[in-house]
Amino acid sequence: MEPTVEKLETRFLKSEADLEYIERRLKLDFINSAAVSGCSAEENVTVMLENLKSLKAKHSVLRSQVSKIIDAQKESMEFIRNRISRTRELVKHCQQASDLETESLAESELESTMYLDATIVQITVEV
Repeated sequence: MEPTVEKLETRFLKSEADLEYIERRLKLDFINSAAVSGCSAEENVTVMLENLKSLKAKHSVLRSQVSKIIDAQKESMEFIRNRISRTRELVKHCQQASDLETESLAESELESTMYLDATIVQITVEV
């Protein structure tokens, strides 16, 4: 059984080496044909492929960073919402304990509360 596995490993290694050789040969052929035809570096297929690889790598890094930012934003909004909710409950409790009536929220305070609630819902829905 082991000799068969070793033969398979050897074949896979040889095929990988062959593929690498073919890749290098194709790149060289593209570079030579581009030089003969007078193509600029921007039109060279191998240069474009290399640029595409670097762009893909940058894109994946950015995507992971954005994902982390979204998670952090979601956590902070949840934290803020919990703190505001606790504060409202505490104020309500203090009002009831002291038998004081408070004035209703001013128009700007109501708008701020509605805006905050809408923002929290929007962020929750987007993510």
